[in-house]
Formats: sequence, structure tokens, C-alpha cells
Amino acid sequence: ALLTEPLYHTANPHFGAVIFRRTCPEITNEGGLWDESFKVYPHAGAEPRNGDLSWRFPSGASVSFGHIQREADVLKWHSSQIALIEFDELTTFTEFQFFYMLSRNRSTCGVRPYIRAGCNPDAASWVARLVEWYIDPTTGLPIPERAGKVRWFVRDGETLRWGNTKAELEHAYPDLAPKSFTFIPAKLEDNKKLT
Repeated sequence: ALLTEPLYHTANPHFGAVIFRRTCPEITNEGGLWDESFKVYPHAGAEPRNGDLSWRFPSGASVSFGHIQREADVLKWHSSQIALIEFDELTTFTEFQFFYMLSRNRSTCGVRPYIRAGCNPDAASWVARLVEWYIDPTTGLPIPERAGKVRWFVRDGETLRWGNTKAELEHAYPDLAPKSFTFIPAKLEDNKKLT
């Protein structure tokens, strides 16, 4: 799904997306994201640019692959404006890396900026705290009636403040911009190609 999400916007000549893995070899290794992208993007008329691991679509839209191995690597993205940011295996990134890149998730291309991330369960990860409202603390399994429910948060210093509506957080934290969030659980059986 991470590779196909950018296709919704490739008719927009100003659209750009970046798909991140923690390290470059995770992108370029045999069977990695770069190899897999050749199964998808040529069908949309895109041309690969091997030198910088990116694809250019006929409209001028682009999708590139990037890595953020060390904490300081986020500074390479300091002035970036990225309409769509995707993290492949979010639990391998640090909380600092994620929230720094969230601040780069902005654009004037006409696509409302958004982030998509995939991950495997990891109870010791910071991501577990991010999705804890969606998880039953007794079983460790997703709560079915909460799956896909949109919630809102603001980041007050290092603390996430959650609300059920954007207006609720705008009232409580008028100087902070609320962001929407949802968690959609999946099982291996949901991806037929991998079974």
C-alpha cells in the first residue's frame, strides 16, 4: 500500500512524496522497496532516476526513497516541503525522527499534506504509546470498534494531548495546530501475496 498511495496524486505536476526506511540498504537490497517500485510505477508511465532513487511521472510529479539512519540525518530535510511522507516500518524510527519529519509535511501543491506508516507490533516501541488508545491493554490486540476511528492530537512540548474533535483541541490549545490520526490494524491474512 505504501507504493501505491502516491499514485492518487501523480497527475499533479507539483506533487512530491518521500517513502522512508531507516537505512539505505533497506531500500536497495534485493527485494527491497526500490525493486518493488519497478512493479508499480512503470505502469503509470514513470521513469526511474537511479542516481537519487526517485521516479518522475509524466506530469512532473515525483516519488523518492529516503533514509534517516541517525538522529541528525533529519537535518538533511530541514527546508523540505513534502506533501506525502510514508514510513515503512515506523517502529524502526525514533520518536524524534517521526515528529521532526511531521514538521516537513507541508505543501502548496494542492494536496493536503498527510503521512502514512506501516509497522509490526512492538510493545517496547514509542509507536505502542502512539496507538495505545486503539489497543486492548489486557490482550494486546486491537479493539475492533476503535479501528479506523479518527482522533486528534497536539504536541504540547514533548507531550501528546488527545481529543475526540479538532474543535476540542483548538479550544484547549489555541496556539497549537491539531493533527488528525487513525490506526487501522491488519493481519498477515489481509495481505494475500505474503501468505
